[in-house]
Amino acid sequence: MSKSDKNISGLAFIRQSLMMINMREPSLLVPYPGPDPSGRTIDVYVYLRPETNGVLTESVLMKTIVGDMRWKNGVKLVYLANYPGDFIQTRHVIEHHYRVKIAFARHGGRIVTPGMRREFEKKFQSPFNPDLVLGAFDALKATGLNEEEMFAYRVDDKDMLVSLGQNIKRRGDIWIVNYDIPAILHRNTFKTDIAVMVFRVALPWGDFEELVELMTEHLIAAEILDAQTAPSRAFHHSKSPWEQLLDGIDFLWGVDISDGGAEDDISFGAYLMSKGFCREDFGDVVRCPLVVYRDDDGALKEGNIFDMSAGMNYQEAEQIWRRVDHALELPED
Repeated sequence: MSKSDKNISGLAFIRQSLMMINMREPSLLVPYPGPDPSGRTIDVYVYLRPETNGVLTESVLMKTIVGDMRWKNGVKLVYLANYPGDFIQTRHVIEHHYRVKIAFARHGGRIVTPGMRREFEKKFQSPFNPDLVLGAFDALKATGLNEEEMFAYRVDDKDMLVSLGQNIKRRGDIWIVNYDIPAILHRNTFKTDIAVMVFRVALPWGDFEELVELMTEHLIAAEILDAQTAPSRAFHHSKSPWEQLLDGIDFLWGVDISDGGAEDDISFGAYLMSKGFCREDFGDVVRCPLVVYRDDDGALKEGNIFDMSAGMNYQEAEQIWRRVDHALELPED
């Protein structure tokens, strides 16, 4: 490292240290009561996107719940906090949360797995060429689009593939992997706060999805969301117990991690540990959910454990984990 590089590195360290000194901490509005390891409920994490974050959006979501006894009795708000943008940026929360998607957006076709290649060739009826399958960051340069233009770029179903949780879109004679990542990183700044909620749900998953649809209708009626925009662009909700673990690790503020991790403070993690698993058994797969598992016939297949356990309760998601043979490894950045 040259002297000038060392000076730049030192200045960056000083700048970050000063930011951390003045950094706002999350505003805790509804404190977390602790996990429910019983498996009789599921904890669904909901956080608002920067562009829709605000009291009005929170109000619409909460009114949807309390407006009907089915939701009021079966869905309980057990956590609410506002996360300042400087806290999120300094802690690199977004980068950690989207680690896998960012890796594919950076490396593109160079790290596509054999299973993904097969899906690609079947979907697009084209031989897989890693030089034409670009990560989103390289695609920005190749297409001349900016982050928002790439995010807004839409295609027909025939030109879109979701494989192992990664989005692959055709554009002319190239394909773009995880087109949304540059915009997500660009939108989360020191000035953009995020509200995070945890709902403890004592309902079948299908009922909660019905509630999400109703929330979406009310957001459209309040002109927070337009009818052509997917609800996922307004707010995120964890769609499986394994995804709840990731959401909790990144967005549950104030839990005690002095013993080495937060997994046992998150309901699904506490459930797994009550069944004899230890943190080391499943901790790594939460950050990199790509696995090789055995199907019903005993054959080895690739999968994303978040997608594999979507809509499941804790008992079903535990059985999914017992099928995993090993994790897929991604290159270190």
